[in-house]
Formats: sequence, structure tokens, C-alpha cells
Amino acid sequence: MSLKPKPDLHTHPPAILESPALYQDIAETPAFEVKFLVTEAEAAEVERRLRSRLAPDPYADPDMGGAYQVTSVYFDTPAFDVYRRSVRFRRRKYRVRRYGGDPTVFLERKVKRKQRVRKRRTSVPLAELEVLAGAAPDGWPAAWFAHQLAARGLRPVCRVSYDRVALIGTSHDGPIRVTFDRAARGSAAHGPAPEPVANGVSLLSGEVIAEFKFLAAMPAAFKDVIEGLRLGPRPVSKYRRCVKAIGLTAEEGPDA
Repeated sequence: MSLKPKPDLHTHPPAILESPALYQDIAETPAFEVKFLVTEAEAAEVERRLRSRLAPDPYADPDMGGAYQVTSVYFDTPAFDVYRRSVRFRRRKYRVRRYGGDPTVFLERKVKRKQRVRKRRTSVPLAELEVLAGAAPDGWPAAWFAHQLAARGLRPVCRVSYDRVALIGTSHDGPIRVTFDRAARGSAAHGPAPEPVANGVSLLSGEVIAEFKFLAAMPAAFKDVIEGLRLGPRPVSKYRRCVKAIGLTAEEGPDA
């Protein structure tokens, strides 16, 4: 089943279908992405309070109760410089992302400074990922991604799959979005194809990652919920949890 948004099934302008960090009209301004690690009960209450003010993400799958599956392959060097936050790698992550079983994948670079994020993303057919095994031609839409992998010595390290519920809306500054990630599981990656992880190691023990995404001042809808439930931000990285959980390195480090 394709999970791509169908314009005839929703009334939201296309700009808000993307994460605020991908909002092209304000590409020079990094977005805020504020994470919370919450209990299932807290996540359910956050979602309940926001559903009257936001709309379901058009990727939502009714067969999954409004959730959809996300699978990402993360890249790192043989020395795990991204994980260890070496000087040239500490703020950047490279990944290939896929929604459900869709034949299209997204090649992404994420740059983060504290809670502010810039993203670059290009979509290609899943079958074209084999281009990453060699020298990508300059005319390939994701050649920039392949060139950066080669320049930094990055290769596929691990796969992470999880179930996501997302709600979207707008504020006077632009698009806003809240996501709830559950049932994250990870395994080693032996190539760039983001095939769903069926029987991997659990990365969340009954926890939910709730993430609030916006462009400038925190929207009132988000502030009301965070203050009302007394939630405290907590950095958490599914990539870092996966590296530790599947034993790719014995080195301990922060969770984000």
C-alpha cells in the first residue's frame, strides 16, 4: 500500500505536509525540534489535547490506528565518528528513510545545533539505491548525498523501524507538527536499503518519543500542553540507542 499523501483526501496546503525543517519557503531558517521521552499515558494525553487543534498526517494508515511505519538506515564511519561526535561529524547525520513499503525512499542529511535543525532531502526510487555502491553520476538527483558519503567515509551501520503517529497544522510562522514514535526496533544494516526491521532489538521500553516541530516561537497549542502536563524536554536518539543496543561499539555515551 502506498503511503504517499493524496491531495484529494485532505484540504491542507502542501507546505504543511513536510516537517518544518523541510519547509522550502523559509529554507534559510532552521526549525526547532523539541523532544520529550514520555510514558504511554502521557503520550495519549498529549495526543488527546492536540487532536482538536491539529489534523492527522495524510500518511496515516487506518489499518494501524492512524500510525504508519518508518524505517531508516543510518550511516557512520568505520570508527563511528558520528556516534562519537568527532569534530567533523558531531552535528550531522545521514540516513535513508522509507515510509511503510513504499517504493520511494528519501536520502537525508540532518544538521542539528541544540534544538534547531536543518534538513536536506531528495527522493529516489528504492531500486536506485544501488547507485550508492559506486560513483554516482552528477545527473542523479541524490548525487549530493552520494558525494558526501564518499567524502566523509560513511557506510550503512544500522536500521531502525518504528511506528509513528503525526499531527499537523499551521501557526502564524508556518507549519507545525507533532510526532509520536513507538515500538522502535533496531538491527545491523548490510546495505543502504531501508527494509523494515521485523525482529530487531527493542529500543524503547514502553516509552514514547514525542517531538514538537515548529519554525519560530513555540505555538500556543504546544506550550499549553507542555506546561499543562509539566513535561520536560529530553534529548533522545534512536540511532545512538540502536548502536548501543546491538553492540556495534562498547563505548558509552549520551542518549542523544
